Amino acid sequence: MKSLLSMLSCPHILICVAAFSISAQAQDATVNVRFVSFPKAANAEPVELLLSENKTMEVEIPTNSISKTYELPALSTWALGKSSTDEEGKFVFQTYGKTQSIGGKDQLILIIRKGVNDADGFELTTLNNSEEGFSGGKYILMNASKVDIAGTIGTGKFSLSPNNHTLIAPKPTKTEGTREYCFAKFHFRKDEEIQPFFSSTWRFNKEARSMVFFYHDPKTKQLRVHTIRSYTDK
Repeated sequence: MKSLLSMLSCPHILICVAAFSISAQAQDATVNVRFVSFPKAANAEPVELLLSENKTMEVEIPTNSISKTYELPALSTWALGKSSTDEEGKFVFQTYGKTQSIGGKDQLILIIRKGVNDADGFELTTLNNSEEGFSGGKYILMNASKVDIAGTIGTGKFSLSPNNHTLIAPKPTKTEGTREYCFAKFHFRKDEEIQPFFSSTWRFNKEARSMVFFYHDPKTKQLRVHTIRSYTDK
């Protein structure tokens, strides 16, 4: 009877081991991606994600919630837009916006519209959507406005220049029975003047993940706040 060592040295055994390794790598070559967009578009429709040189797939980019999970190839760049064919029948992709992949298994892509319509372009930001990244009790704050924003949520403090974001994990500042609350207060700076523009008491839930967008309304040009809440069971 051959020894275990001699069996492992056989060519067909090595081929099997190699095949298993390749198979395992292939299984890991996908990532889970979700999308959320803001502000709301007048003609909001699914857009296309570029998968290869001439292949796309439609993805939903909701405003008031985070999209379903898409299992996608582990691309180095995420590009959103619309595909078409030219007069010669060749594939053409109009890019609305693109961003680098962060390389994690679970990714969340924030989409900020530059104008009223999708064709006006996107600013994309990729975030870690895992439990270690954006988990329950945490707040992502995204400054899509044209001014500096600062403030507090519960015990958490932040300061953001335009087109930047941050992640905080505040403690609640008020308790009533079994319910906990965070007092939120925001102000902005323009021409070296600091002006308050929002204050409220928000319910705190350690299982909830919250997204807070600061933006200028495309129509009124007023500074606004928009919040989205989701839960950790994706």
